[in-house]
Amino acid sequence: MSLDLSAIPIVDNHCHGLYTMHTPATVDQWRPNFTESYDPVMRTDHVATTLFYQRLTRELAGFLGCAPDDRAVVAARAARDPRGLAAALLRAGGIETLCIDRGFPTAGNVAPDDSFLGDSGVRIAPMLRLEVLLQELIPRCPTLEDLQAMFAEALRDVRAEGYVALKSIVAYRTGLNIETWPVEAVDAAFARARREVEEHGTIRITHKPLLDTMLHQAFAIASAQELPVQFHTGYGDSDCDMLLANPFHLRAVLQRSEYRGMPVVLLHESYPYTRQGAFLAAIYENVYLDLSYGIPVLGFEEMLAFTRQALGVAPYSKLMYSSDGVGLPEVHWVSAVHGRRVLGQVLEETVAHGDLSQAMAEAAGAAILRENAHRVYGLG
Repeated sequence: MSLDLSAIPIVDNHCHGLYTMHTPATVDQWRPNFTESYDPVMRTDHVATTLFYQRLTRELAGFLGCAPDDRAVVAARAARDPRGLAAALLRAGGIETLCIDRGFPTAGNVAPDDSFLGDSGVRIAPMLRLEVLLQELIPRCPTLEDLQAMFAEALRDVRAEGYVALKSIVAYRTGLNIETWPVEAVDAAFARARREVEEHGTIRITHKPLLDTMLHQAFAIASAQELPVQFHTGYGDSDCDMLLANPFHLRAVLQRSEYRGMPVVLLHESYPYTRQGAFLAAIYENVYLDLSYGIPVLGFEEMLAFTRQALGVAPYSKLMYSSDGVGLPEVHWVSAVHGRRVLGQVLEETVAHGDLSQAMAEAAGAAILRENAHRVYGLG
């Protein structure tokens, strides 16, 4: 038995935009969208044997009315209007709102919001990625003081700029062990960053003393505005140090009383550190745990496992649904389909075990899929 959550509209509290005019013409162009690996053989061969890929193929074949193999799926979706297909998938997923990280895909590679909207009725709630903002500002700032002033001005009234939250990928740059540094170390890091700009014309911010210092500035501003900050934790880019993506590294930040006004959202269910992320959500009033059912690309049983772990430790008032869908609307859609199914099964188990009544389990499903995000992001 599984609790039926199909009537609850979804707020996807963590996802990304669609690729511009991205219509894969071949299976070899389609498969790489479903792995974080950059190894060519992984992207063209092994990804097709993952449980997620096989499940997606069968579900999408049913939606498109074609044979349940990836070549037929690619041909069938290529025959559809991309904008119309995106709108149809979002409607079928019962998705009400998409909280979109504007920092990826990069400008020029991301389709405009109307590629999502169409006649789907979906609402877009954008988020501002801090590392992208810093990479835009550093080339314009000859001194560290200039950077700090321009950064403060850019964050002066984030909601007035249309954003509902800030986002950091520091876990995949220098790690979640965000420290405080002496001025000399920060000055030296800024000088290295400026040299990188002069030599290459652009910058990828991996200068730890500088990035940590600027993030502390952002946290103080976010706390004053009671503005949520999302952190990538656990599973992510293939070049990240997973040991430094453990959310326990954030404890020094979470312990600072001056940051308590800043809601902290731990993304990707901190996978495989789900229990650690749930523990933090159970201990700190301002910490929430995101449950992502699109990325990481996991088998159904593994999604059941992390959902059980999260609900077994954290209050359900601190859990929020997401897809982390990026590039292709199929990920936003299949995450909604399977996220409801997984969550419904786990909540039904809580009723069988006597943890929740049937009415409380239904309330928990609505909270995780929609209501908690409405409250945290002030969606109204």
